[in-house]
Amino acid sequence: MRVRFVMAAAAASLFALGVAGCEGGAQTKTAKAQQVTLEGKSVTASGCARPVENTKCLVVRGPNGGYYDISSASPAPDPAKGVGVSLRGRDSGKNTECGRELTDVKWSYLNVQCAAALPSATPEAAEKKAG
Repeated sequence: MRVRFVMAAAAASLFALGVAGCEGGAQTKTAKAQQVTLEGKSVTASGCARPVENTKCLVVRGPNGGYYDISSASPAPDPAKGVGVSLRGRDSGKNTECGRELTDVKWSYLNVQCAAALPSATPEAAEKKAG
C-alpha cells in the first residue's frame, strides 16, 4: 500500500511538472504575441525634431519621455526652422542608438516655436546626466 502511495505521489509530481512546462510555453507564446502586437502599432507624437550629436539620427521626444527615431521620414522635418512637428508613424519594434524606430512617418509643422536646435545627446548620455 505504501508503494502505491509513493508511486501515485511520484506520478502526480511528474504530471505537475509536465503541466508547468506546458504553461511556460504558453506564456512564451503570449509574450511573443504581445511583442508582435506592439510592432507595427501606430504612434502619434508632437514636439521638436532634434538631431542627435555624433549620429545621423533625428528624434522627437514621445509622450512618455522616450525618444522616437524619425530618421526614416522622407522628407525629414528641418530642425533649423525651430518649429514643432506633429507626426504619426509605425513602431518598427526596433530600438536604434537614438530611440524607438518609427517607419512610415508622416508629419506636419505646428504653429509652435522650439528652442534653438542644438544637437541632442544620445538617450543614454541624457540619462547619465540626469542620474
